[in-house]
Amino acid sequence: MNITTDLLEELLVRLPIKSLGRFKSVSKEWKSILESKCFLEKHLSLQKSSSTRKILTAYNCDCGCVSPTLLPESQLEEGEELFSLHCDATRQSMMMSCDGLVCISEEECVNVLNPSTGQLQRFHSPPLMNRRTNSKFTNGTWSTYFRGQCAMGFGRDKVKGHYKVVRINGAPNYSDTLDVNTGEWRTLWKPRLYKVDVARKSACVNGTIYWLRIKSTNRSVYSILALDLHTEKFHYLKRRHLPKGMIMLEAQIVNVGDRLVIAMSERKSFGGLELGIWTMDAAQEETWRKTHSISIGIKLAGVEFRSFTPLSVSNQGNVVFYDDKKRLFKYYLDTDQLHPFSSDICAICLYLESLVPLQPQQVEFRTRVTCIRIPTVFGNNLYFETKKYL
Repeated sequence: MNITTDLLEELLVRLPIKSLGRFKSVSKEWKSILESKCFLEKHLSLQKSSSTRKILTAYNCDCGCVSPTLLPESQLEEGEELFSLHCDATRQSMMMSCDGLVCISEEECVNVLNPSTGQLQRFHSPPLMNRRTNSKFTNGTWSTYFRGQCAMGFGRDKVKGHYKVVRINGAPNYSDTLDVNTGEWRTLWKPRLYKVDVARKSACVNGTIYWLRIKSTNRSVYSILALDLHTEKFHYLKRRHLPKGMIMLEAQIVNVGDRLVIAMSERKSFGGLELGIWTMDAAQEETWRKTHSISIGIKLAGVEFRSFTPLSVSNQGNVVFYDDKKRLFKYYLDTDQLHPFSSDICAICLYLESLVPLQPQQVEFRTRVTCIRIPTVFGNNLYFETKKYL
């Protein structure tokens, strides 16, 4: 019985990643199919459309020379599958994700990891211009510290399909970008009028990275800066129908289901907080609407200011999000109830099983997330410690 190439692709694309890695050795034809751009795109699209959402969490580890261990994935009562990344959880705030890849920023390098395949690639970072090591740095529940005090972004050029890392620092007209596919850094011209908060995370949607900036002295003045990763041009985004009054500094901009979302917490008269989720309309770009108002009780709030970051919204309107302590919660729209996850879970990002290839130091297909140790240099040699768990 002969199977057509199209039918073979439809069968293979639904198999676990571990199996796909083994099937490359079946024949040259199968290897060609599994490594083709068309197959990778189809696999990624299928993962994004899956009703089963997966969340990447950090299992804190500072094991030194001790062999790392991998926490197994588990199905929680709320229907969310968790994968644990054995790593230093203090690096969580410096992690960015796109299409299943995780970007970990350091002062002198950028690490890009595919947890699904175990591929890890490290890129040396050029020195930052006008580095502001002694400048005033605002620290709050909403802030993220990228080494060197720069704003960063990570996303995919929707035309070429290349993944890029962007840095914007204190120099008025300076920014640069790393093309992960070629390993090359390029300087970008950023007009002086375009400003960002160096301590705030970004979001990439449909080939554009977005940064939210809120003026600390006048919180009614805020802006959204956008960078098209293909044209590498900056522009400000319009804010049709977004709130015109003051917003808290704790507001976050994120990608939720390939849509741009701003999460804003507001204080209520009874002392609690309300999490408002605003979504940019996919059909009418730069037009926003409020999709959720989630009441956060006094006991949960605990403090006056809180930051919340949505991870996913289901077809039923249920929302999974985490707070500034990286604790996970799930809001059920039909019952208007909020359920906390286990207190020892530290959320990183939504997790996609991805076949996106890197040029790794070690390539192994796995069914679980691997323990990642950031590479270190001894003399002229570069060492990586990676453990395989099946």
